[in-house]
Amino acid sequence: MRLFSAATIVVLGWGALAFGGEYAWAYAPLLVGCTTVGLLGLVAPAAGHPPPRAISAALGVVLVSGTLQIVPLPQGVLASISPARHAQDYEALFATTMPQPEATAETERSRTLSVRASRTVLGLVFLAAFSVFFLGCARALSIVGAAGIARGLIALGLVVALVGIIQRSSASTLVYGFWYPPKNMVPFAPFVNTNHFAGWMVMALSLSVGYLCGGVAHGMRHVKQDWRNRLLWLSSRDASQLVLAGFIVTVMALALVLSLSRSGITCLVLALCMSSWWAVRKQAAGVRRVLVPTSLALVLVVAVGWGGVDAVGKEFSSASWSNVGGRLPIWRDTIQIIQDFPLTGTGLNTYGIAMLGYQTYLPELRWVEAHNDYLQLAAEGGVLLGLPIVVAIFFFGREVRRRFREGADDRTTYWFRVGAVTGLMAIALQELVDFSLQMPGNAALFAVLAAIAVHRRPSRPARERPVLRTTDVPRPLWH
Repeated sequence: MRLFSAATIVVLGWGALAFGGEYAWAYAPLLVGCTTVGLLGLVAPAAGHPPPRAISAALGVVLVSGTLQIVPLPQGVLASISPARHAQDYEALFATTMPQPEATAETERSRTLSVRASRTVLGLVFLAAFSVFFLGCARALSIVGAAGIARGLIALGLVVALVGIIQRSSASTLVYGFWYPPKNMVPFAPFVNTNHFAGWMVMALSLSVGYLCGGVAHGMRHVKQDWRNRLLWLSSRDASQLVLAGFIVTVMALALVLSLSRSGITCLVLALCMSSWWAVRKQAAGVRRVLVPTSLALVLVVAVGWGGVDAVGKEFSSASWSNVGGRLPIWRDTIQIIQDFPLTGTGLNTYGIAMLGYQTYLPELRWVEAHNDYLQLAAEGGVLLGLPIVVAIFFFGREVRRRFREGADDRTTYWFRVGAVTGLMAIALQELVDFSLQMPGNAALFAVLAAIAVHRRPSRPARERPVLRTTDVPRPLWH
């Protein structure tokens, strides 16, 4: 289990640096890595807390519900539970977009709830891999703790941020200087879409801010409450680590601002405000109560100032707010799909196929994402898939609430959990107008944050049980 944190960071690094895992050659190894690391966490012989049973069961029901969408059904049964399934010849529509239709087209014609069973199978593979990854990480973190992954993710976040900054400064239209992005895409390396980069970065930055807050809370606990000792503390090893972490957080925030992703910048502000609220709520009156909010406000000011106030202002002022940047017409078409497939949906991962029969906005283009993952899931899953997902989210929220109410965390673990929850809430906001979590690299990071949010603190023998110990102080990032 000593190598678990390193293996997790390697998987996350591949997911981010390989174009977000967008291409088959990139996401295939990512799925294998997620499944392998997840199974390692689940079957490790070391003692640890099992994954939350309610969440595990709910994820199992989601997978079973998705599997039902690819089960061949008699024509009469299919027509009675999903009448709209026969309203369009989706195989013929799909054939118009592909030079050579797949050989399995005839066997799929009007026989499954999914309008494209092969696409749904691929979606279920992704869902299964990331579920195993989440559950394995949740158990493994109850053995090794979250500090290793947090430190590794800060270092990885710095690498990803620097790649993005170099991309912006070079003004290149190529990713990594050699990869041509799809038509009409604005690349921001290592991703081929600025919003996807912003989604990954806001999650990594939120956990990094949690690391920073935990270091401040823990590092200053024995410092006398006078300015002389506070200034002397700034020369300590703990303070040096925090200064380095603060610098990295600032670089990550700068990269996010330079992406000029409106949704990403909005989520950045939300994440920093939430972290500041947690810090003010947790700390007693004193310098620590204002140190974190002031520092995070400074991070935002530096990032926006260095990234260009004029550029950010122009990006927001030029947006078409009346139709949400062109998304509103897409949402109207998506709602029509939901109304026609209310019970069973069109099939997981089939939104782009279904839209071939429903798209009315800019028909010369092809919309394969709804730019709102909640609407897209409702269209693809209907009640059959949507209800189990809502139940899984409920159990997840309940488990997170339990972890906070138990009060079993030390200061560093508490702030890792806060950072993870902040990142999850920030990306949940972005998914209202984008689809960052459809990038496999982003989904892998989401699974890790979810595991940190629900994991139990590693158990220790009674003689080592004091809430705070010197070994809980975050180690240097380069160790």
